[in-house]
Formats: sequence, C-alpha cells, structure tokens
Amino acid sequence: MDKKTLGAILVVTALVFAGTAVAKEFVDISTAAGVADEGLGKGVAFADINNDGLTDLYVSNKGGANRLYLNKGAGRFEDITAKAGTGLDYPGFAMGSVFGDYDNDGYMDLYLATGGQYEIEANRLFRNLGNGTFEDVTEKAGVGLKAFTYAASFVDYDNDGFLDIYCANYGVGAKNVLFRNNGDGTFGDVTDAAGVGDRSWSWMGVWADVNGDNFADLYVVNGRYPAGEPNKLYINNGNGTFTETSKAAGVDDGNWGLGATFADIDNNGTLDLFVSNYVGPNNLYLNDGKGHFTQASEKIKSDHEGWGKGPTFGDIDHDGDVDLYEGDCKLANQLYVNDGKGNFVNIAESQPQLQCQTVRTKGTAFADIDNDGDLDLYVVNWGAPNKLYKNNQDDKNWIKVKLTGTVSNRDSFGAKVKVFEKGQDKLLALRELRSASGFCAQEPQELHFGLSSGKTYDVLAIFPSGIEARMNGVKTGQTLEIIEPALTRPNMLSQVVK
Repeated sequence: MDKKTLGAILVVTALVFAGTAVAKEFVDISTAAGVADEGLGKGVAFADINNDGLTDLYVSNKGGANRLYLNKGAGRFEDITAKAGTGLDYPGFAMGSVFGDYDNDGYMDLYLATGGQYEIEANRLFRNLGNGTFEDVTEKAGVGLKAFTYAASFVDYDNDGFLDIYCANYGVGAKNVLFRNNGDGTFGDVTDAAGVGDRSWSWMGVWADVNGDNFADLYVVNGRYPAGEPNKLYINNGNGTFTETSKAAGVDDGNWGLGATFADIDNNGTLDLFVSNYVGPNNLYLNDGKGHFTQASEKIKSDHEGWGKGPTFGDIDHDGDVDLYEGDCKLANQLYVNDGKGNFVNIAESQPQLQCQTVRTKGTAFADIDNDGDLDLYVVNWGAPNKLYKNNQDDKNWIKVKLTGTVSNRDSFGAKVKVFEKGQDKLLALRELRSASGFCAQEPQELHFGLSSGKTYDVLAIFPSGIEARMNGVKTGQTLEIIEPALTRPNMLSQVVK
C-alpha cells in the first residue's frame, strides 16, 4: 500500500472516530445520464423548467453551444436545446447564466450572461412559455446589457414580489449593473440610485441576508492578476439603496477571488461566508448575525492554496451539517467534510474520482437529480467532459423543502428555513434559498437538510416579506411544499411525500 492511499484511509478513519459521518461513495454517471458535455464549460444552472418535480440542467459554454437538459427521471437527461427555442444554444461566450421566474407565472425563465469572442454581445432573457419552449424577450424587457457579464443573479432586492437582475461585469472600467423589475415584463437600470455599481473586475455577485433583516445583501467577488482587488459587501438599507461595508465588516478579501458562497457552517443561525481565490489562499469568515465577520480560515484543514473557483455547500452525509466541495482550476478538486462544529477536513483522496485531477474545473453545484433525498454533484470542466456524480447515501435521513411565494417573489429567493427538534427551541439547522452562488452556478430551488430518521421535527419558513409558515411534527424522508400564507388568507400549507 503506498503512502498516498494509506494517508487517505487514516484521514477517513480519524473522522469516524471523531464522530463525523463519512460520505458514501459518489459514482460517475455522466455518460449514462447524457450530460457529459465536452464544451468549454463555465456555468451550471439547475431548475425544474416544466414543473414535473424533476430538476433540469442548463450548461453555459465559453465557446461552443450551450446545453439545456431535461430530466427524464431515474438519473437520465435528454438534450432538448434544439427544440426548446431559438437562441438557447447561444454558440458564443456564455458564463454564469441563471434561472428565475421574473413574471411570477409559475415557470422558470432564463437569463444568459454573455461576453463575446470578438466584440461584446448583449445578455439575453428567455421567457418560459410553459409548453417546453422559451421565447427571447430581451428587447421588450430592456435587459440586453452589452458588457462582459461573468455572472448574473436573480434577486428581489426591494421585496416588492418581483425578481430583479444583477450583472457582475468583468474588464477595465466595467460597471456592475442592477436591473429593477417594473412588474410589467420590463426592467429599469437602477444601479446608480441603489449604489451597487462596483467598477472592479467582478466575477460573481452572490446574495444573502447577512444581518437578519429579511432584505438581501450583496457580496461581489473581485480580482485580476496579479494583485487582486478587494471584494465588496453591500448592505441592503431596505429603501432601495445599499451601503458598502466590506472593510468594516471584515470581508474585503484582497486576493484574486473567483467564487463565494454563504452557509451556516456551525448551525448557530447565521450565514457564514467562504471565498474561493484563484491567487492567494481561500478564506472562511464567520458571521456574528449582525453582518460582521471574523476570519476563521484555519477551520478548513488544507495545504492547498490558489487556483480555487467553484465552491458549493451541502450536507452530503446527512449528519446535520453542511460539507464543502470546491472546484480547482489547475490541480485537484477538494471535498471537505464538516465535523459538526464548522471544522473541515479534505477527504477527496478517498474518492479520487471527485478530484478531476489536472482538469480545469469551473462551476459546481449539488442537486438531488433523482429525488432519492441525497445530494448528487455536477461539475463543469473546461475542455474536458463535465461530470455528474451520483450520491449513494441512500437513506431516509433527510427533509427537503420547496417554497412558493405569494406576497414575496414566487421563487421565494431570499427565504430562510429553520429546523428544530419537535417541541424544542434549539435550532438544528438553517438554510437560505437563493439563485446564483459559488462560481457561475445555481443550485435547485429547494432546501435540503440532513436529519436523523429516528426523530420528528418542526420546520419554520420565513419568507422575504417577513411572513412565516410553520409545520410541526415532520418526519424525515419526504419533501415539504410550503406556500407563503397571504395576509388575508388562512395558512396554506401542503405536505407531499416523495
């Protein structure tokens, strides 16, 4: 047995004796599933485009055609790009495209973030017609921004019930742009009025309610070779404007950043921040719940530095805490398992198929693609086949939550869900629903919790409007569907077993 193999075994053994669940084997099903696209991959976006309860997939390529894959069930996908609508393939430069129901009609629309191989091309908005096809409504909507948009995100920043669009733009002097949804199918540029027109070289804009006031705050990831640029944190003032507080908040990471994602890593009810840096070490910041952060990067045990791109959090082993997968743009990807206290150990060497060694990984995202309750993993690679890994956790130690807004935006982006042991006040876990995250990535519009099947739980949903809905005595192994109670209607909740 060589030293490398022995070391991997010792790491896994140490985690077992430390009381941390060990992830079951992930299996590469990319080819069998029909999603091993070999384009110059950048972005991954998950959404259920036809409301059949299965998560579909859109892949953005920076050169070559994009792909829209319809989930057919049982881990199989069909490439429907050609028949889903003219322009969806966009054989140009596409990066962090994103799904969102901008018109609240119950169908997920798609916004393409584009650059341009020879000249800057306009971003595009496609409206989902509900019959399996999409219509290009860019001109009517007024969102055909001509900038090198590296990543776009949907967010209801003003809590008016309609999704707005933020574009993180890359290049000398490029200004990020915020489009406000007018509620009639059109958008207006409110960047300057809102105060979020960062002119750094931006790669991602990710949203999270970092101070608990039910308004989405914005974190912009910046950087250019070789020195990097400080990232920016814009706190939502609740009146349509933002205040930039990154230095005071302790998250003005000055490395060359590419990706970032928020998650409650220690189950204390606050959204912490992980920043993935291409040049310089990755950084972890713990949130005090008021939007102030403390650097705690030592909690992620790694001798790896640089080349980071695509981070994504998810409870892969159903032990109640979120784990971390990070795509690497040069060496090997990492899989960090959480010990329950927010300390992480890389166990990727025990599952080398997840490392994608020597391959340039871009966007990554967890998603339950086969509705068996555990989180599978999709990895976008540059000039090499993309990978879909099936998680063989295969137990009942989970609950998933799907939300529908009525007063809030229909997608419920910005909503939070808390889980408690039945009849107890102690928080077990918190998740927040958002659109874009990590690097050029979007996870499905459902929140996943790993929980012991031997207990029952109380589930509390907090919508962006501040309206709450609660379900008590919930058993594991099922998907809950929670509709936001309208102010003038009784509590509307439905529970669906999957």
